[in-house]
Amino acid sequence: MELNLAELSKEKAKIYDCDFNIEHELFKSVGILDLKDLHVKGSISLNSISMLVVDLTINGIMILPDSITTEPVEYPFTSKIEEEFDLNDNFFLETYQKSQNILDIMKILWENIILEIPMRFTTTKDVHLSGEGWSMGIEENKKDNIDPRLTKLSELLDRKE
Repeated sequence: MELNLAELSKEKAKIYDCDFNIEHELFKSVGILDLKDLHVKGSISLNSISMLVVDLTINGIMILPDSITTEPVEYPFTSKIEEEFDLNDNFFLETYQKSQNILDIMKILWENIILEIPMRFTTTKDVHLSGEGWSMGIEENKKDNIDPRLTKLSELLDRKE
């Protein structure tokens, strides 16, 4: 998605209400299995002091690995972008400018999608996992597993109560 700054300066604002896609190579590198139903809605305009005013909302569904089972899980997300970018800032132009007067809006959208990735996400309920020498789950941890070397100490504490 490209934005022509020359056309934008003539118009009041560029209105977006469309679906878009992101290349698989980008989202595979950050742990997202798939992205679907991506939609952007909002506007981008220039104010009087050459600031790019971005007011967009991104909706979509991320397919992420479940933090416990690693099964693919759908994670719906919404990202609201309300930012102002200085068009005279060299860092901004180096990052987002494709050519003179053409900006790549997809980079702004992608950065905000990345911010929506949760640290951990699971839909698994009542987890009771265990293995040789370890266990994970509420029921397993409720048992009184007293080290046999400390049984005498336990008996002394029980007598005082």
